[in-house]
Order: sequence, then C-alpha cells, then structure tokens
Amino acid sequence: MGRTAERHAQNSWSQWSTVRAARPTALLGPAGRPLTSRLKTLLDDPVQVPAAVPALTAVAAPASLDRTALASTVLWSAEQEADPTGACDALEALGVAALTADHLRRLSALADGDARIIRSGAEDRIIRQDEALRNRARALVTTFTAPTGLTTPTAP
Repeated sequence: MGRTAERHAQNSWSQWSTVRAARPTALLGPAGRPLTSRLKTLLDDPVQVPAAVPALTAVAAPASLDRTALASTVLWSAEQEADPTGACDALEALGVAALTADHLRRLSALADGDARIIRSGAEDRIIRQDEALRNRARALVTTFTAPTGLTTPTAP
C-alpha cells in the first residue's frame, strides 16, 4: 500500500488503487497491524475513508483508535458523496459505541434530509441509488438507536 499512497500524492486517479488495496487489508486482522500508519494516511481523502476505516478497525490495536473521531470522518465522507455506501459499511464496522448524538443526527439527515445524497451519475440511476442509500442509512439509524437490554416488567 505504501507505493499506492505515494502514487496518489502525485495522481488523484490512483486513489482508487489505494481503496482497492485497503478493502482486503481488513481480512488480515491483527497480522496487518504494521499497515496501521499507512491506513491512517488515507483518512484525509473522503474517497478513501470508507475503505480505510473498516481496515483500521480490523488491524489496528483497539486502544490506538479514536472511534468517535473515525465516525466523524466517515460521516464527512458520506456528506461529500465520496462513497456513501462504503461509509455505511464503515459505520457498521465502528459500531454504535463510536457514535455520538451529533453523529446520529448527521446520519438521520442523510437518511431523511431534503437534499439528495447521490447527486451525480447516470441520470436514470441517481434516484434509485439515492433511495437505496437512504434506506440503508435509515436501517443504521434504527439499529443504532434501538433500545438494548430492556426487560419486560413482570406482574407482582
């Protein structure tokens, strides 16, 4: 991944090679820990964030990650229309514990806001892709806000 990141610095089209390299890195688990610093360099590019975050959560030492900051970065990426579907995957990888009330508000705005999230692409697909993404974001909001550990009261 090192050479790919260096190429990206010289040519923005190479960012896609970096994204493709980051995605399978998550499969390495802790064996990929030496790649942590390289993966962190991808967090400045909204296109690369959705691939970098799940890889980081899989390979980095858990105590070395600020999951709340990563959730902010993922939402920023989605709001930039960089890879909103990948951003949903990244939020799932981070889990509900990484999300603040502001994160949930931002995710809700993506799910139910007035503005389209998907604003470019083939004209006949934009609406379908946008609705699919909104449905996914709604499902995440529901999952992340669902009450846990509730017990049913019993009669005396």
